[in-house]
Amino acid sequence: MTEQIIAKKTVFEGRVMRVEVREIELSNGRRSTREVVCHPGAVVVLAERPDGRFVLVRQYRAAVEAELLEMVAGTLEPGEAPEVAARREMAEESGYQVESLRPLGVIIPCPGYSAERLYCFYARVGQQPGASCPDFDESVAGVVMTAAEVEAAIASGELQDAKSIAIWHLGRGAGGRC
Repeated sequence: MTEQIIAKKTVFEGRVMRVEVREIELSNGRRSTREVVCHPGAVVVLAERPDGRFVLVRQYRAAVEAELLEMVAGTLEPGEAPEVAARREMAEESGYQVESLRPLGVIIPCPGYSAERLYCFYARVGQQPGASCPDFDESVAGVVMTAAEVEAAIASGELQDAKSIAIWHLGRGAGGRC
């Protein structure tokens, strides 16, 4: 199954993403359109301190009009390697410095309409944070939780963010430790 792009038109271009309307031809010859969010990609980090507790953040998300509990994450800068972005985002959002970093894989959060890819990492961080320096348009608060607290937050619906739930299971899947 393939789709060939016949034409595409940018209908919106913002600071972080653009939206294209694509005319496509299916493998059976039928034509249709696709609306695609083009995004540069992002990183998400499952960060563990030496005491075994995990570093998360709370931040307000305008799209869902709510404050969410999430793993540290952020958009790739132009030309930035995912590993570099993971270290940068940890320092910016939480103040924690990454001591070691291991890739966990790549997830595609919304393939029905978005080209975004999330590069997932497990990080060992120091015990204490330094000063955080979120982007000018972010308000982020660090949160430290035990594994049991993260599990309870997922079970209760306090932690609803899909990328955070996915990386938790990637890093801790089948009852194993990172």
